[in-house]
Amino acid sequence: MNLEDVAIQRGETPFTLARLLTKKECKLYLNFGGGKERLLCITEKMIKGYYHLFQGKKGVYPMTLTSQHECVQRLSNNNFDLSGLSFMVGEDEIRLKSVDDEDRSVCVVVLTEDVEKLPPPSQIKDTFVTSTITPHKRKILKNSPISIFIDEQISNGRYEWQKAWKELRENIADDKNTKTEDMKLHTFGEKAAFIRRTMKHTSNKFDYAIEYQEDGVPTIKTVAKQDFGRMFR
Repeated sequence: MNLEDVAIQRGETPFTLARLLTKKECKLYLNFGGGKERLLCITEKMIKGYYHLFQGKKGVYPMTLTSQHECVQRLSNNNFDLSGLSFMVGEDEIRLKSVDDEDRSVCVVVLTEDVEKLPPPSQIKDTFVTSTITPHKRKILKNSPISIFIDEQISNGRYEWQKAWKELRENIADDKNTKTEDMKLHTFGEKAAFIRRTMKHTSNKFDYAIEYQEDGVPTIKTVAKQDFGRMFR
């Protein structure tokens, strides 16, 4: 079962669920699904202490203990990036070097029997999101035009961040991103902002992005696609 889906069903954050499972010594798994037989990401295999490029088959594989801790730590910061996590294929340790932001076939999954070992969310102290709160609402603050846009998307029942990103970048910040373009004024809730397409260097690649400038504010801010995905989640 997809970790994020189970967290939504229980009314918890993915971090809370992952932490509870690992505290009970339950494993977290990486699922490589999709319609193709081969993995849709770059993986590396450990051979004599060094990593080498490796292409494996789709399936569900347990994370290494170190990567489980790393995954939980990332989730605590609302970081859903899976790059760099290691998993076991038989006795071989494989590292997920990189995965495309739009590739939803690679995800963290958990076992049904492990989730069934957990008490109901209402019995768990210090639960970050209670079962009465829609988890999609977490950490979305109405302090920027982009946050307002995300909140509007979620309020209207649109929970897929990729579609929301496409609406923002392809339709609102229209025209080709390869062209020099003027900022276009758009209203997000009660805030007006000038917005356009751009590109941004992130930690590991050159990513699609948008630039925006609130009306009357001199500062121009940039939001990359992967940043938008993390804000949305």
